[in-house]
Amino acid sequence: MKMRISFRSHCAMGNPSLSSYLIFLFTIHVPTLESVNFKVIGPDHPIMVSAGEDALLPCHLSPIMNAQEMEVRWHRSKFSEPVHLYQHGTDQAEQQIPNYQGRTELLKDGIVNGSVVLRIRNITPSDHGQFICFFKSSSFYAEAILELKVTGLGSTPRISIDSYQSGGIHMVCESAGWYPEPQVQWRDLRGQHLPSLTEKITQQDNGLFEAQISIIVTETSSQDLSCSVRNPHLNPGKESVVYIADPFFLRAYPWMVAVYILLAVVGLLTFTASYFFWKQHKAKATYVAETGKHVADREKLQVEFGKFLLSLLQADLKWRKTQVYGEVKITLDPDTAHPGLKLSEGQKTVTWESKHQDLPDNPERFDEVFCVLGSEGFTSGKIYWEVEGMGGIWAIGVARESVRRKGQIKFTPEEGIWGIEQSRDHYSVLATPEVPLLLCETPKKVRIYVHYEKGQVAFFNPDNGDLIANLTASFNGEKIFPFFWVCSHLTLTT
Repeated sequence: MKMRISFRSHCAMGNPSLSSYLIFLFTIHVPTLESVNFKVIGPDHPIMVSAGEDALLPCHLSPIMNAQEMEVRWHRSKFSEPVHLYQHGTDQAEQQIPNYQGRTELLKDGIVNGSVVLRIRNITPSDHGQFICFFKSSSFYAEAILELKVTGLGSTPRISIDSYQSGGIHMVCESAGWYPEPQVQWRDLRGQHLPSLTEKITQQDNGLFEAQISIIVTETSSQDLSCSVRNPHLNPGKESVVYIADPFFLRAYPWMVAVYILLAVVGLLTFTASYFFWKQHKAKATYVAETGKHVADREKLQVEFGKFLLSLLQADLKWRKTQVYGEVKITLDPDTAHPGLKLSEGQKTVTWESKHQDLPDNPERFDEVFCVLGSEGFTSGKIYWEVEGMGGIWAIGVARESVRRKGQIKFTPEEGIWGIEQSRDHYSVLATPEVPLLLCETPKKVRIYVHYEKGQVAFFNPDNGDLIANLTASFNGEKIFPFFWVCSHLTLTT
């Protein structure tokens, strides 16, 4: 209620009743000053944060006023379940709901001007949605609603050959670590959408999504194709491209391969039988004439054969002496590890985690791909090391010291990387396109041999002695390091 008061100036100091009236006016006006209304204002757009990072949720009072003695409450759907509570001049951590205990901090640098910021650490998909910023003074309260959108930019799609079926090659594309649910599709190099054979998108325990789609590529269809994964809130997404060469399609027709093999076997048997009968006929005709010489020739043959075996043993011994490889002790370099990779205390084991660690972004660190290098580098010699305890998705090998650490990287020799990878039950050589490996059994360990001077990188199964792959590299005189890409876990045994 507004009051209008007028009096004559010559009575201001002389009338005793005027003083009493001014005191009465001040008394009824003070509560009006204390009950000033205010608004709470937050951002006018959704706040987008990647999973694993920290979110900053700001709000402030209008008009500007000191909020140090006010109650500041952050909550979601239920007022009685605070995400963070500031009351009586202090944070009331014991009243937080369990999901946010130890994860929040109220930044009060601007609280004297009615401005605060709530920091929520290690954002997860469960934080997606609305947050309410609530201010309360002794006589008034107001609130504002903020929208938090959680995003997860997952891994680069991995394309592998699953099998040969339906007259073509069954290709599988996999990618993990997305939020919200991603959009996945095959496309040809003109950008045209290709229908998928199967599509499976699952949500993991950490709330992130994993996508898997497959397609059958025939010799008459497009042999250049890409697999793209896109977050509906982020554009562009991530994409991998593959080209399937013509020789791969011969294996897509098993009956043709069987016919070729059958013809080859029949021809070999026919030739062998003919040669055997000819030798038998000739032996009978010459047996009498050769009887006298037979014993001497046999003894001579035995001597010559013994000399031949001795020469083979000497050559084998000489070869083995040149193939002596020295075992090296390898540890993982924490300065190169992606923030999503956690190293063990002894730096022998690396594990992929959805929660990113707060690590300095130094030039040596991989920031987009889940990679880590060995601490030790080499510029000469014949060396080897072993890994074990590999999970379902990994790549191992060697990399030049100059390999790119920032942004997306293609695991190819052109990038300075030589190695092999496993994606679920499929093994392949890191190349463009990837070359599939057919293994007799799943290796529990892999031993990596490196001959620097010859540029050779070989991978063995130490349990059965099988050669997995033998690669020729060009190190160009650079220092090389053990290379690991991990979307699961693995351990160094050396």
